[in-house]
Amino acid sequence: MPKKANGSIFHSIAEKLLGIDNTAIPKQQLKAINEILSRFKFDTNTKDKKKLMEVLKKKHLVDSILVAQRNGSIVMDSNGNSIKEAICGTALFNYIQSEMPKSETVLIKGEKDWFMLFPQRENVFIVRAPSSMSCIELKALAKEIEETKK
Repeated sequence: MPKKANGSIFHSIAEKLLGIDNTAIPKQQLKAINEILSRFKFDTNTKDKKKLMEVLKKKHLVDSILVAQRNGSIVMDSNGNSIKEAICGTALFNYIQSEMPKSETVLIKGEKDWFMLFPQRENVFIVRAPSSMSCIELKALAKEIEETKK
């Protein structure tokens, strides 16, 4: 019995030192979300940028999508008036990338939502959502926008 106690102490210490996360994937919740989303059809085959952005907001469950050039000028926007957010987001991303050149995605947890910055070619995508998105989800969103711009 003493070995189990010592083993669990070492295991506990190792978890804290190594930052081991035993969080399980919420399979039930993912299944429910997939069932709900499978009932909807998201038509992204449109040339109207405003309509496209509204469809993508619903499809990806986000509050806003903003595509800006690295200098802060807006390319596409789901809210219609986000000049301040475009300048702030691109400046923040450019600063982080100057300090950490290999950085790809920036996720910032705010009081009410997540602020996510993701570069794709010459643009920076700025996304606000109630929960964070993975790099893969952000890349998929960027790819959909870029495919419809062609």
